[in-house]
Amino acid sequence: MWIAWETQRRTLNLSVKVNARLAIFDDEDKGLIRYPLSAAKTFFVLWKHRGDLVFVQFPSLLLTAMACFLKPLLRYTLVVDRHTDFSLELKPPYSWKERIILSLAAYTVRKADLTIVTNAEMAAGIDAIGGRSFVLPDPYLDLAVAPLIPHEGPVEILFVSTWAEDEPILETLEACRALEGRAKVYISGRMKKSFEKAVASAPSNFIPTGFLSDEKYFELMARVDCVMAVTTRPSTLVCGGYEAVSMGKPMILGNSKVLREYFHQGALYTNGSATDLIRVFQELRVRLPSLREEILQFHEQSSADWERRLATLNTVLEKESAPR
Repeated sequence: MWIAWETQRRTLNLSVKVNARLAIFDDEDKGLIRYPLSAAKTFFVLWKHRGDLVFVQFPSLLLTAMACFLKPLLRYTLVVDRHTDFSLELKPPYSWKERIILSLAAYTVRKADLTIVTNAEMAAGIDAIGGRSFVLPDPYLDLAVAPLIPHEGPVEILFVSTWAEDEPILETLEACRALEGRAKVYISGRMKKSFEKAVASAPSNFIPTGFLSDEKYFELMARVDCVMAVTTRPSTLVCGGYEAVSMGKPMILGNSKVLREYFHQGALYTNGSATDLIRVFQELRVRLPSLREEILQFHEQSSADWERRLATLNTVLEKESAPR
């Protein structure tokens, strides 16, 4: 059984890969009552599957802590898929709320039978505080590889965004202003109010798409030359990167060690400043054909490696869930 309190593409795909039945209790529209409501639904499912193999998605921290707390009572084997960890962004001195978050996060690491993470950097952190980690990046999507069509005019980029503070949105806007006629950026997601004033005076080559359905989103991705997914969050492998690889699209990514080590072909890297984005957008136009060849090679190689990792995980899960 796999339980989640948020709808995430990784969970949708990975639960299928491990043959788990998925229950998503995504009650965000219920306000504060969402937490007791989701907790009640979760308890019912955990009770029904006592003694079984149970996966939970982190985040939510509350879901994960609840599953860890009930594990001795209901005697299931607990696997936490920790695809991101916001507690890594907290810096001392900690507030009392941050101390609670850090304590709960550490508790869930120690109490889970296995914690799946996306990269070796996160795995080292899990093991260091008494957890047991397994590295498994996101599975690639079953998407048709889009053809690379040479064209005149500006290079076209899809910036996969949640309009969050860890993304270089204003810097991208300024880079577009400097490269009108040479680069065009479509930025996905629902724009937050804090950006409305800046976007109102944006150049015509900086194009917010608003929220897109999966169909429209992947249609746009198929048309552009490159996918950009840049974040300053530590130890994070971005979902937009997996999507780009699945479709055979070159990437623009952040400059972190984790991203450089995993997406080591078919990508350009940036520190997210306007000056550096201008450099990267100009380099993209020149290197587009070679980056395309690199990303196709990377897709083939990393897909085979991912399947080997999955086979190893399934072996580990069989041992963990065997009667003791």
